[in-house]
Amino acid sequence: MNKIPYYALYGESTPPVWHDFLHVESISHRSGSYNWEIAAHRHDGLFQMLYLQSGEGEVLLDNQRVEVKAPCLLFIPEQIVHGFAWHGRVDGHVITAVQHPLENIIQVLSPHLLPQIQKPCIVALPHWEPVNNPLMPLYRALYEEYHDRGREHVACSVSLLLALVIQMLRLGEHTDGLPAHHHDRRSQQIIAFRELVNKHFREHLSLNEYASRLGITVVTLGRLCHEQLGMTPMTLLNARLILEAKRELAHSSQSVKQIAHSIGYLDVGYFSRFFRKHTQLSPSEFRLQAQASRQ
Repeated sequence: MNKIPYYALYGESTPPVWHDFLHVESISHRSGSYNWEIAAHRHDGLFQMLYLQSGEGEVLLDNQRVEVKAPCLLFIPEQIVHGFAWHGRVDGHVITAVQHPLENIIQVLSPHLLPQIQKPCIVALPHWEPVNNPLMPLYRALYEEYHDRGREHVACSVSLLLALVIQMLRLGEHTDGLPAHHHDRRSQQIIAFRELVNKHFREHLSLNEYASRLGITVVTLGRLCHEQLGMTPMTLLNARLILEAKRELAHSSQSVKQIAHSIGYLDVGYFSRFFRKHTQLSPSEFRLQAQASRQ
């Protein structure tokens, strides 16, 4: 049974001794050790932000392969299946950090930005002269905080990390069409609902159970999802199940039965019908298509 591997850092089966919640290194340090190719994997609770300064290659983001070329920024949230096939040597920086603290800060200060850091993002950058590069002072300062561990280095690192993420979102504004969400109780409830779904989708909780945990009624949950997301709560639940099924089918060698069981379906026939209803493909057909796209 070959599941998609979870790593703290790629290739490390046990968490490294980090400075609290953060790791900063060059892209070449790890990718070069693996002959410039990083296989599909994901991080539980961690996001990565890569600043590609030279080189190019192919990036896997769930079931999509994207060609990238320096200079650019890549933001990869937690749980996203990703991998890299660099075309020879590349240079730049990669930051790995715990996602939830960043989300909590953004939820308080700029809640409308929260959806933007919960999805992958690739931002093409201009070819700045070193003296005009707005990213490098932040990267250098974060690198020094990580390695030097000065007084209150955690608070300082979080501030620098937030500044880098905000800078990335500013640079990528021309490609981002997400609507802004008002900072009110309704948007906070939707965020809480998404978090519950991500945590419990394999358990197939009822809408009544989700609503109860949020302290609202099923009717209110439905109205919130319609107003804030333009979909029903069940549509969101089903989409999360389908996403996980697609990830496992595309990137693991588990059988369809094993995948069905891993996401809470004891009846593989029922799972197959559910999958076909939402994708117009059987699980086996989807797997074949995913394999063919990688050849």
